[in-house]
Amino acid sequence: MKLHQLDLNLLLAFDALMIQRNVTRAAEQCFISQPAMSHALNRLRQFFEDPLLVRSATGMVPTARAEALHRAVRQALGLLEQELGREERFDPATSGRRFVLSTTDYVECVLVPPLIRRLKTQAPGVRIEIEILRDRLPEGALANGEVDLVLGFDEYMQVPGSLRTETWLTEPLAGVVSREHPTVGERLSLEQLTGLPHVFHSPLGTRESIVDRWLAGQGRKRTISVNSQSYMSAAAIVGQSDHLLVLPRKVAMMLAEAWPLRMVVLPEDAPTYHLNCVWHPLHDRQPALQWLRDLIRSLI
Repeated sequence: MKLHQLDLNLLLAFDALMIQRNVTRAAEQCFISQPAMSHALNRLRQFFEDPLLVRSATGMVPTARAEALHRAVRQALGLLEQELGREERFDPATSGRRFVLSTTDYVECVLVPPLIRRLKTQAPGVRIEIEILRDRLPEGALANGEVDLVLGFDEYMQVPGSLRTETWLTEPLAGVVSREHPTVGERLSLEQLTGLPHVFHSPLGTRESIVDRWLAGQGRKRTISVNSQSYMSAAAIVGQSDHLLVLPRKVAMMLAEAWPLRMVVLPEDAPTYHLNCVWHPLHDRQPALQWLRDLIRSLI
């Protein structure tokens, strides 16, 4: 006798029959018809090879086999009811939860520092682990919970329709040049943008960005002299050369404050980045992840 051979809905019928000791009342308890409950009882008798409930002058009387079964069935159903009725809770103030974010160095620079400051007061036991986002979305890791959220710009991300995604930020682009650059003022013309040598920040090792596609649409092309996967190395190169680095404005402002650089404005119709948050629908209603999404969204 194997459990997988039993229609588990029959256990609900069996429980009702044992409680009511009457087919009609058991049917009402389960919201099914009296013939359907009679059919369920016959199937139970066949499966357990026992009469289970026997008619008598005072009603249906359970057999010894039925009494023993009902104790186990009632315990199992009680555990299920308890678990299904339990509201999943998450208390950030007392939690020691570890969250894994798959993301880019933009998020590490711009969002993680204020997130850590906020956690210090709201959730001191919560830990954040960063995994650098590669050229392929970690769909399997999102499904099994190894990664909680993916945060990245849309140009790096092809998000399948099976995942949840929200755009949390639209980020203008800006340029940074050496503080002593001799030919660049506060604003770049299109001619300057294409005439200057570029350091291309490419965290995923790509060969072009939305800037290149935007320029190609105008029949233009920029000169990329150096590819760098790190903001720090890109800033170091620009600070000691006549190169231009194009990147999201918030990072441009940070680099200009920390390095001998200054921020310059791009032409008005330059493209913008869109920062997306991606998660798996399996965990859509998980209170801990709802809390984290709300917290990061509020920081943005």
